[in-house]
Amino acid sequence: MGRSKACRITLFAFMILWGAVAQNRAVAISARASDNPTVTIVVKSSSRAESYSTMTVNSPRLAKAIARAEYEKTDGLSKKIAWPDVEVILQAASSPQSIVLRIEQSGTLFDESSSRRLILSKPYSERLRKYAEALRGAHYGELVRWEEAKSIVKRKSIITVTDLETGLSFRVQRRAGSDHADVQPISKEDSKIMKGIYGGQWSWDRRAIVVGSNGHRIAASMNGMPHGGDGIPGNDFSGHSCIHFQESTSHKSDVPDPAHQLMVNKAAGNLQPYLDSASPFVIAASFIEALHQRDIELLRQIWKDMPQETAAYYEGMMTTLTSIRIKADTLRKKPKEAGEQELSATVDVPITIYGKGKSGRGSTYRFAFNRESPEAPWRIAGISPPGPGLGHSSLIP
Repeated sequence: MGRSKACRITLFAFMILWGAVAQNRAVAISARASDNPTVTIVVKSSSRAESYSTMTVNSPRLAKAIARAEYEKTDGLSKKIAWPDVEVILQAASSPQSIVLRIEQSGTLFDESSSRRLILSKPYSERLRKYAEALRGAHYGELVRWEEAKSIVKRKSIITVTDLETGLSFRVQRRAGSDHADVQPISKEDSKIMKGIYGGQWSWDRRAIVVGSNGHRIAASMNGMPHGGDGIPGNDFSGHSCIHFQESTSHKSDVPDPAHQLMVNKAAGNLQPYLDSASPFVIAASFIEALHQRDIELLRQIWKDMPQETAAYYEGMMTTLTSIRIKADTLRKKPKEAGEQELSATVDVPITIYGKGKSGRGSTYRFAFNRESPEAPWRIAGISPPGPGLGHSSLIP
């Protein structure tokens, strides 16, 4: 199957016609013809993602309102960005340069390059928010709990899996699985595409995917390691792999796997709400998964306000890291939760870490958390070890 072909959705001024949108796809809004300037909205799950969705807004009034908006100087980067995965690009036909803006929660626009806020009238800011929400809805999958998803993705059914980052698609059949879906690629070509998504090596790593089945587009997470029973001969895939959905679990645990759930919510475009409602242990486990995936962007999203020197430390650590995993026994047990009225918490996470060409080494990361009130989200306050000032981590063999 490979990459899906682009298709187009037309959105009129006050009516949205919904439909499936492929990766690297263009969505147009009908209005009076004008090409000076134009506004393009882009949704991309991460800065390194090859797959993205675009919407070109051919509305002269909206474009001119943005181009002529008053600026308000700020102290630095905005902490009120509604969606870190959405960009609004203002492009004048007479200039090769464009301005990249972010949408704040209030609907105002923010220019990160100059730390300036653009003040739009409410009708225009609301319109931009609606367009961005529509495009995000077309780009991501829907959050569906496993109890419902397993009746959509039925046993023996053939489904389409689309990798959120690369946009590559392949077919699998659900063969078994009561706690999550055990699937197998249909053909050699499907196995080849799946292996290509993992860089040519089978892997246990979790990836955010969108599952297409019976007209549904469902947010999910997969691993890419053949294991266990095999039921489709001649597909170059000896065994099956696993696809997880919201609240699904592994075969040996009653607790959802935090790494899979992180990717499920990424596939739904729901990362920040998920993290804002997560327990300290889930946030700690998500941090370990981001570190394992060597994703500094995701790491910064999980640890908001991470000091620059700490971020630089972990980014350097990633250059020698091959794997970091939470010990299996910890993941199978329901973690002890902080009290409802507590404003601080500490979580110890036993891990095994591997450096390039080295054997694994065990240790424990201690996460400190705090929150402003019992209703506020938990935030990482610190981690030990490792940390700045240690130089080369003693945890990396």
